[in-house]
Amino acid sequence: MKIYILRFLFLFLALPFVLVSCDDDDPEPTKTDLIVAHEWQGDRVLVNGFDVSDRPEIKDMLLDIKSTRLTLRRDGTYTAVYEQAGSTQTTTGTWQFKENETIIYFDLLGDLQIENLTTTNMDLIATVNRNNTTFDAKVQFVKKN
Repeated sequence: MKIYILRFLFLFLALPFVLVSCDDDDPEPTKTDLIVAHEWQGDRVLVNGFDVSDRPEIKDMLLDIKSTRLTLRRDGTYTAVYEQAGSTQTTTGTWQFKENETIIYFDLLGDLQIENLTTTNMDLIATVNRNNTTFDAKVQFVKKN
């Protein structure tokens, strides 16, 4: 009888440890994991909530965002492929996170604020100065299929 009681007691004491060790939650991906997971496709540029992606002056200031494909790598390098004046351009450079990963720095563009970063969307805020006027433009990228 004592053996049965000891077995029951052992099982009862071991059960919480078994349940705790069966936790299958995957850790949340880091911002680096999200940003390097795939190629990003430019989607649109918003100024004051309006999509200005197709306006010629925006394409001249920033670039044709809808033609832009951006690949970021863990080693801090990137490749951007985009259309400009009817021809395909390729630019390479370096990037890094700043200020607790709330800012992404590109060597050719400077600092861009990260407004949203998920597995499928990346929204960056660029401060643009044009003709003594400064405004914020939200540049949106989506996961490239």
